[in-house]
Amino acid sequence: MIEVKARRYTEVWTRLMLVAFLANGLGPFGLKVLATRGLAGYQSQYLFWWYLGGLVFALAALRLARSGVNRREVLLGAAMGGCSFAGQSFTALALAKGLPGHIAFPLTTGGSLFLVALAGVVLFRERIGPYGLCGVVLGVAALVMLSIS
Repeated sequence: MIEVKARRYTEVWTRLMLVAFLANGLGPFGLKVLATRGLAGYQSQYLFWWYLGGLVFALAALRLARSGVNRREVLLGAAMGGCSFAGQSFTALALAKGLPGHIAFPLTTGGSLFLVALAGVVLFRERIGPYGLCGVVLGVAALVMLSIS
């Protein structure tokens, strides 16, 4: 019985992580599209609907999973969503003020990639293994490709 619940949890977690992986880049991509089309005034509305959609999706996923959620998970999710929203809002503000996308996006995305890797190594004494190193290299390669185009 415990193995069945663990397997179901793993399957649900994997699906949600795949959705998060795919949706992670769509928010900044939308900001870049709005900025290049001269629609910087609509970035606040875009972010509002983007994050509201994420909240509705998360609530639907929790309802379907029927696994329940505790207060700590809600607070952690709210804190992560708030930090993400703030970061995207500042990126949108920088774009609206005229900072070129090829500068704004590598700084915001690369900065967070660097800070997370640095915090893992310095604060939590994590060692970056081959998969982690590949992730960092792919992240940097993606930033370079976005900056060039």
